[in-house]
Amino acid sequence: MKMRIAQLEDLTYLEHLESLCFPESRRSPRRSLRMSIQSASQIVMICETKPDEGPPQRVGAVILLNYKNSLRIYSLAIDPQFQSQGYGSLILEDVLAHARQHGYRRVSLEADSGNKKLIRFYERFGFEVTDTLPDYYAKGEPAVRMRKELFADDIPQVDERPNVIVVENAKHWPFEIPGTQVVLATTYLSSSRYQNSSLFRVFNLCRSFKPHKFGYYVSLLASARDQRVIPNVTALRDLSSVSLVQSVADDVEEAIQEHLKNVAGREFSLEVYFENTPTPGMSALAKLLAHQFELLLFRVKFVKEERWEIQQVQLLSLPTVIKEHPQDIETNAAKYFQRKRFHRARFKHFHYDLAILINPQEKTPPSCQEALHRMRSAAEKVGFYTEFITKQDYNRICEFDALFIRETTSVDHYTYRFSRRAYAEGLIVMDDPWSILRCSNKMYLYERLSRARVRQPRSWLICKETPEALNLDHFEFPIVLKLPDSCFSVGVFKVNDKSEMREKLDLLFKTSEVVIAQEFLQTPFDWRIGVLDGSPLYACKYHMARGHWQIYNWSPDDREDFVGDAETLALNQVPAHVLQTAVKGAALIGDGLYGVDLKEHQGKAYVIEINDNPNIDAGVEDAILGDDLYLQLMNSFYNRIERERKSPHFVSFRED
Repeated sequence: MKMRIAQLEDLTYLEHLESLCFPESRRSPRRSLRMSIQSASQIVMICETKPDEGPPQRVGAVILLNYKNSLRIYSLAIDPQFQSQGYGSLILEDVLAHARQHGYRRVSLEADSGNKKLIRFYERFGFEVTDTLPDYYAKGEPAVRMRKELFADDIPQVDERPNVIVVENAKHWPFEIPGTQVVLATTYLSSSRYQNSSLFRVFNLCRSFKPHKFGYYVSLLASARDQRVIPNVTALRDLSSVSLVQSVADDVEEAIQEHLKNVAGREFSLEVYFENTPTPGMSALAKLLAHQFELLLFRVKFVKEERWEIQQVQLLSLPTVIKEHPQDIETNAAKYFQRKRFHRARFKHFHYDLAILINPQEKTPPSCQEALHRMRSAAEKVGFYTEFITKQDYNRICEFDALFIRETTSVDHYTYRFSRRAYAEGLIVMDDPWSILRCSNKMYLYERLSRARVRQPRSWLICKETPEALNLDHFEFPIVLKLPDSCFSVGVFKVNDKSEMREKLDLLFKTSEVVIAQEFLQTPFDWRIGVLDGSPLYACKYHMARGHWQIYNWSPDDREDFVGDAETLALNQVPAHVLQTAVKGAALIGDGLYGVDLKEHQGKAYVIEINDNPNIDAGVEDAILGDDLYLQLMNSFYNRIERERKSPHFVSFRED
């Protein structure tokens, strides 16, 4: 038997296999199967057997979903004519081997809770029931979620495993240190002594860890063999980008600032050898960084703007370090290997992985640094591994289960492409692409709100070179002119007479063939109602900028008061008709996170606009709810993923 990756040529076979193994109501449609084959976040594998004569025969298939730390068996099916012949066990063993080789920490699946035979089958492979899922397949058809942990969180207090130092050339390790054995990389990779036992601690000191080099394969296969290895494949992967490195270092951020507070200059490098360093006064920091990154020989480059940040973590070559610091290496290594217990970074068991898209250079981002920090803390409490990403991480979207966009969105901007890609890959995403499209266009909002009879200021669509654009006598002034895709008060003008209106229309028509004219309602503040999952989340009064008629004053002057003050109120302090209008308006866009702007005029609430990606800043929108606001946000993500995971999928084979 062999396993291979499915191709589009297998689509008809997979569709036929579904019809053989599952009832009609539970089959994956052809379109879904095609997406699984083409998706970067899924793996479809075909199981084949080679008969004595003729071409290989396809006997079954498995669909796997990739998450950052876990691999999920979405579907496993064996052709009925090949069932009860051991193929189910062989496929499952292959899936577990694949998970270990690629550094996954666990494998999960769902099984019919009434199929005790199937559950016992998985239990033989070490799976345990972790959850019961009522009405999972359909009403009255529950399932159980099962999980197999591949890597333990911590090691025993005393670990008597042999210490194996792996090098490419025996001359690269000239020291004799009690309690260690030096093994060539070729021997480690090929010898059955190391292939068939997990009772080794492997210290990988090969010269290069690039893909296809010995160092990479040593760490990869050590993980597959359930051996303790430093560095492991996860640690190596963490070095691939600055954002990942900084994410790993977040837990020791304050310690870094403390240790480097007296360092002069704006750049600093620290070399670490076996948890120690030749740099005076930095031994404690070296040990801390070695524990955090799980590396043996490396250099950390720091840069300072307002605070010290890690710019790069670079692996060091053993021969080079020995040549430059032979005494330091021998002393540090001897001390290091005398221990019975080796530190391993404690990984929390996160259920899912959340990416938060930010732009560190954005002048007025939707969330400040403190708010982002609180989001991350709340996400971890809920069960998310959380990573801040930037536009450079576009090709990594499929590594995550959910995407939260926390920089200003626009349809003709990479934020929309991120949202669209995330949605296509099956992630839960806020803001979803449809919300970005709908909220970014005032014409859409005007039509949508009008049809639903949601009160808004009287508005007119003025088209270029039409009578309305030429005859302005029927307008009452002042009046507001808007570009259809205006946001943050940019492309919005208040005009006080026909002459001024004609001047601004000429200007706006150079950009758009349609301009929106809207009745001007004078109020000292706008209501901003945050709506999440169809319910009010927070309520603010956004006051107008000083001496201006809008919240934002984008005049050329570099002024500190370009934005008005904000006041946050408890929801029970907000007039009921304001909340009701906000919720009704947001429901016309979707069920995500929205900021609805309203004016209250003569006892009535008027929707001015509905914003995707609304502001959530520490001390403003969270002033009433505090950390609970962020917990509600993250619970929304978590619940959406759980609902998505409960889409029916099935396993079809008989116990061997």
